[in-house]
Amino acid sequence: MPWWAKSVRMFNAIREHGKSSIRLRAERTGFSKSSVHRHLQAIDRRDRYPESKWWATPEGRDWLIRLVVATLFLCGLQRGVGADTISELFDRLHLEAHLGCSPSALRGLRQRWELTLMETAAAWEQDGIDPGEIRPIIGAVDETFVPRMMLVFMDVASGSLVLEEAAAHRT
Repeated sequence: MPWWAKSVRMFNAIREHGKSSIRLRAERTGFSKSSVHRHLQAIDRRDRYPESKWWATPEGRDWLIRLVVATLFLCGLQRGVGADTISELFDRLHLEAHLGCSPSALRGLRQRWELTLMETAAAWEQDGIDPGEIRPIIGAVDETFVPRMMLVFMDVASGSLVLEEAAAHRT
């Protein structure tokens, strides 16, 4: 049984029956006494803030997953915010006891996610193109501000840069 499912079963037993002995909790959950003891210790470590109990519910867990995915996608992938900053955000939201939010854990998740997105995009691209078909260029324009403004035109389908030009003014 996955760790999260065990944790939910333990949390529900505590909520339904209140305080009881480790032996009685083990009987009610079907876990060994040592497993119940470890889960109770983990719950005590996680239960440092008023909102901590909500993260143990299925609704709270779903919302937590949505928060992490949205933050990594919008801030990490789309805006280029670093894993250190996102980790600090999760720490300030008191989530460090409920999910792996160290910078290295977030980098690993982001790398796996990027790889999955690229594989999915490649599979969809192969499904959508007939052999030998030549499609018109569909472009996207963006402005990148480095030491000077750079205008970029990219072929969306292939990802190739069609035009890249330095510009002195926005007009």
